[in-house]
This record gives sequence, structure tokens and C-alpha cells, in this order.
Amino acid sequence: MIWLKLLLCCLIILFAGTKLARYGDAISERTGLGRMWIGLILIGLVTSMPEMVTGISSAAFVGQPDLALGNFWGSCIFNLSILAVLDIFYRKEPVLTAAGNRYILPAFLGIL
Repeated sequence: MIWLKLLLCCLIILFAGTKLARYGDAISERTGLGRMWIGLILIGLVTSMPEMVTGISSAAFVGQPDLALGNFWGSCIFNLSILAVLDIFYRKEPVLTAAGNRYILPAFLGIL
């Protein structure tokens, strides 16, 4: 039964992620902000909400601010690790050589 619930949750996440990306593209076309800024602001905020809720609830309700910091840093390190592994196996050249100058500011903001 637990595996069925896990499969159902994975399918819901896959469906919602696909819709989120499509809606992000539609918002960028209608507002004229560009896909990069919508991805940086909107998609970044939406995908970080679980960590934010966990961090706020662990600090405010449970009284464990170290759990909030651990969740934040662990999430950042895990996401960067995924990007590093995908960069090694997926691309023929490093991401930095293919990225344009317009991505430098969002990259530094993401690091901060």
C-alpha cells in the first residue's frame, strides 16, 4: 500500500511540474519578462516552498532553528550536486562555456 501511495505522489509531482513549466512559459510570453526571469523568480519560489515551510515550522513551532538551517543547507547542496552530476553526464561541454553573459547575474544571486 505504501508503494502505491509513493507512486501516486510521484505521478502528481510529475504532472504538476510539467504544468508549472508550461504556465511559466505562458506567463513569460504574456508579460514580456522573459523565460529566464520567470524561471528565476516564479519557478524558484514555487519549488523552494516546501523547504521554506519546513524551515519556518521547525523554527517557530518546534523550536529547532538548527533543523531549519540544516534543511536549507542540505537542500542547496543536494540541488547543486544534481546540477554537477547532470553537467558531467549530459552535456558535451561545461555549462559555463555554453551560458551567455545574461545568466551571470542570476547565477550569482542563486549562489548567494
